[in-house]
Formats: sequence, C-alpha cells, structure tokens
Amino acid sequence: MLNDSYRLSLEARYYFENGEYNKAYEKSKKAYLLDPYNRMAFTVYTQSQIAKEWQNFLSDADKYFKKIEEIANKDHLNDKERQRVKIMLEILLDEYRNLKPSLLISDDLKNKAKLQYKKAKKIYEKVFAKRD
Repeated sequence: MLNDSYRLSLEARYYFENGEYNKAYEKSKKAYLLDPYNRMAFTVYTQSQIAKEWQNFLSDADKYFKKIEEIANKDHLNDKERQRVKIMLEILLDEYRNLKPSLLISDDLKNKAKLQYKKAKKIYEKVFAKRD
C-alpha cells in the first residue's frame, strides 16, 4: 500500500504530464509537505511552478496583445498611448527572458511562448527600435 505522500506525488505527476499544472502543483505541494524527502513530489512541485510561470506569460501576452490591438485600431495615437504600448511590449520581452528553462515542461508550451515573444519583439523593433 502506498503512503499518502507517494500516492499524491503520483497523481501530481499524472496531472503534470497532461499539462494540468495547477492541479499538479497543488497535489505535489501536499505530497511534499507530508514527506520532504519525497523526491518525485519535490520535482513535480518545482517543475509545476516553472510551468505555471510559462502559462502566466502566455496569459499576459494574450491580455497585452488585446490591449495593444485596441490602441492600434484607433485613428490617432497620442504619446501616452504609444508609451503604454511600449511598456507592455517591454514587460513581455523581459518576462520571457526571465522564464526559467525546463526540460520537463511540454515543448508545445515552450513553442507557444516563443512565438508570443517573437511577436512582441517584432512589433517593438518595427515601431520603437531594436532591442535584444
């Protein structure tokens, strides 16, 4: 019979492998608190945190690109609106660069994030100037 920590860590691993990072995080956190020596629980816990950061980046990118599109569709942009767009793009570029690398999160998640980063970078360079 499995102890509770090991059972929870197996459930967390299942959720993680299926891209349900919030559930994986919660289950692995419980497992890790029950047994801090449970290496699977610790690994899934830390990797779920990283995956959630990648998902948050994608969520932020969607939110910012919607706002940028609303601003860009206006007939005339004032300096304040141009500055807002610039700041939103800079936030996205910096946020992507600060994402922690992981071999365990899905390539799909990483590829989506990379596409959003490239989109932000392209807009920034086209409208404002070059940026690393």
